[in-house]
Amino acid sequence: MNQFSSDGNTPTGLFELDLNSPESEPKFYGPYPVNRVVSGLQGNGQWLIPSLRYGILIHTGEWAQYAGWAPPQPMPNSNGCVHTWPSNVHAIWQLLVQRCAVEVRTNPGGSQPYPFKAQGLLQVYHVQ
Repeated sequence: MNQFSSDGNTPTGLFELDLNSPESEPKFYGPYPVNRVVSGLQGNGQWLIPSLRYGILIHTGEWAQYAGWAPPQPMPNSNGCVHTWPSNVHAIWQLLVQRCAVEVRTNPGGSQPYPFKAQGLLQVYHVQ
């Protein structure tokens, strides 16, 4: 579903993005608010999200179960989500709220249609 990656889990393109309260399982998603991909505007994401894919997040996790994982080691693979280190997710959340006046919305999980107006944009592209 993505012309640039072998498994197609993270679509490329331009997306609407929104900041949600933390997911209920910090072990897998981390303790911080998550950025949720709401809809695709251009590229592969335009026809994939949300019609065929939803639930793509920017998040971290408490991944100690991966044989001693700790930052700055690479994060485990995901099902399309964008993983980053805990300090980065914390910094993104703080920057969005404090400098950009972004509101942390109540996390609707994967419910469709998405109940809020997106507050930002995300661009995902392939780097070789």
